[in-house]
Amino acid sequence: MVIYIFMVARSLRTPANMFVIGLAMADLLMMAKTPVFIYNSFQLGPAFGNLGCILYGVVGCYSGLGSAFCNAIISFDRYRVIVHPFSKTGMSMTKAIIMILLIYVYVTPFALLPAFEIWSRYVPEGFLTSCAADFFMHDFNGRSYIVGTWFFGWFIPISIVLYCYARIFMAVRNHEMQIKEQARKMNVDSIRSNAAVSGSSAEIRIAKTAFCVILMFLFSWVPYISVAFIAGFSQPSLRRITPVVSMIPAMTLKASACFDPFFYAISHPRYRLELQKRLPWLCIHEKPEPTTGTGDEVSKTTEQA
Repeated sequence: MVIYIFMVARSLRTPANMFVIGLAMADLLMMAKTPVFIYNSFQLGPAFGNLGCILYGVVGCYSGLGSAFCNAIISFDRYRVIVHPFSKTGMSMTKAIIMILLIYVYVTPFALLPAFEIWSRYVPEGFLTSCAADFFMHDFNGRSYIVGTWFFGWFIPISIVLYCYARIFMAVRNHEMQIKEQARKMNVDSIRSNAAVSGSSAEIRIAKTAFCVILMFLFSWVPYISVAFIAGFSQPSLRRITPVVSMIPAMTLKASACFDPFFYAISHPRYRLELQKRLPWLCIHEKPEPTTGTGDEVSKTTEQA
């Protein structure tokens, strides 16, 4: 649905929205493994053999790390627009597509090297219904892959997200404080009222957006990283990873793929307007954007945030 609305609505075909489409496609790739997961569950194991397990792991790595960096690049793009609105470096459709492609070039070593058992390897996990990197390898090969995936695939994108949304919140808050101060000097009650209401709404909305993005990111990846480090680095007496425990990370990553793109899309006012227009039976009831006055300036800032 997210990809469909963004593709058919001409007004939504912007470079910034390409990153949301990229995130939706990464999550769609993640969910494409679900039929294999279900089939393996009925077969009580990896029904497609070693090759199928490797392909499952490759797709999972591309989609998982690709989704993480799409989240990071979305936050960076919003940071660039809001914190540095007059920057000479613009974002074109070509640049957006190149950045999305570079994400998957960056992820390629983490996805393909285990497939050839050069760096870690792909093995069945949990109830043997899915496949991922072998976190029970206790040599340098296996442990270095765990640390590398944690740092380059999780720590870097979450750091980008935290930094960008913190700067966005501070920039919008300072902007609204300046508007209120200017209104106070002019002694214009109507501007002060509009600025106060719209500014408060902008700050609250940005805070909610940042909280949800960070919460989803942590919900998706903390179980995976935790199980990987426990399996790879803990003492044998503590290394009690049951099939149920090892399946939790796989399920949280798949769950994030279900609601990730919807969150970004539903928080987009113009997307909701297009959704209301093309699928009225969903009862979105989105109000048209304001177009005049100080409130318009704030609403545009809020929408970008």
